[in-house]
Amino acid sequence: MESDKPKENPLSDSILADDSEQGACGVAVLPSRLDRYAGAHQRALSMADYAATLGQRELSERLTDCGHWLAFRHYYTLDTVRLHEAFFCKKHLLCPLCAIRRGAKYLKAYMERLQTVQAEQPGLKAYMVTLTVKDGPDLWERFQHLRGSMKRMTQARRDHLKAPAKNRHVEFAKALGGVHSIEAKRGANSGEWHPHAHMVWLCHEAPDAAKLSQEWLQLTGDSFIVDVRPFHQDDMASGFAEVFKYALKFSDLPLEDNWHAFQTLTDRRLVDSFGCLRGVEVSDDFTDDPISDDLPFIEMIYCFMNGVKGAYSLTKFFLVDDPCPGAPPPVMPQKIVSEADIPY
Repeated sequence: MESDKPKENPLSDSILADDSEQGACGVAVLPSRLDRYAGAHQRALSMADYAATLGQRELSERLTDCGHWLAFRHYYTLDTVRLHEAFFCKKHLLCPLCAIRRGAKYLKAYMERLQTVQAEQPGLKAYMVTLTVKDGPDLWERFQHLRGSMKRMTQARRDHLKAPAKNRHVEFAKALGGVHSIEAKRGANSGEWHPHAHMVWLCHEAPDAAKLSQEWLQLTGDSFIVDVRPFHQDDMASGFAEVFKYALKFSDLPLEDNWHAFQTLTDRRLVDSFGCLRGVEVSDDFTDDPISDDLPFIEMIYCFMNGVKGAYSLTKFFLVDDPCPGAPPPVMPQKIVSEADIPY
């Protein structure tokens, strides 16, 4: 698979891994987090302008308002930062900021389930499996083809597990559980739509890529291209982040393609799970999980300042609750812009 350039793609796996920690990083790295969010919001503003040209005024306004204000809380006795409040449009197929926050929520939820599964079955190992179909000009037709092929693969797994003596073994049957997401982009060589699935398989026995390739060709009729890679067991988050980081690679799509994909894939199931990873509940609240109200914190309000290179600027901050007895006083942030300079 092609590697993404961090400066072009605001949804790298490291970003999701950082965000999934729910602000466990300290205030020193908050500027880099804000830079990532600013790049994502800048793309959303471009999409908002495009939506407005199509007469989608309400949607355009939601994209514009999404992430315009961000309220963080710095729990300075723990040096932990939480995204406490913001408005999100929840249009993750159009808005990279919502895609980042959605992916981080998925990653956190599935990593928590993985820890439980590994405690119960310590011998399980994780594998990244990527399945592709032939590129084509019709995104909906190619998406349906991929989904249909995956459903047939799932049914073959169920048939074998239910009656192994009657039904032939398939490589997918090695997976005791897993999760997948579907991504759509333009093929690098064909320029046509290239939907594919990123999957995590939890197995006791490694999948055979050659056998899986043959099985996949039988299912699709047009593609034998699969990729199987073991996870680095000491960095499972990065592997899972590959599954959840995006449904659309925004940096590679012109606005009109992005809009077409949004119309085609909205309300379609792009993430699904099975086996020991089925039933994971993912929060639809894109802010960070809260910390105890008993701890003192500094509230920091950031506003997106549009310009040649848009960025978030600190507009207001204040200390909430007195420091704990004996605790060192907090280092207060520097106010960067005045409220009079904020664009409304």
